[in-house]
Amino acid sequence: DTSDLYITAVYFTITTMSTVGYGDISGHNNFERMISSFLMILGVFFFSFASGNLTSIITNYDNVNYKS
Repeated sequence: DTSDLYITAVYFTITTMSTVGYGDISGHNNFERMISSFLMILGVFFFSFASGNLTSIITNYDNVNYKS
């Protein structure tokens, strides 16, 4: 089915772009692939948010403690 091919292609694209990798465990049907894709995108957003906040905290700490 054409929709199966597109969902599989999007799943592998998201897997590659999120650097999760292919591994031994992967989605075997469209529902599992869609849920996995959603969780990978959500994980990338949370990791980016956490990294940004940590960078902001360190920058503010440096500005307060090491003013020239």
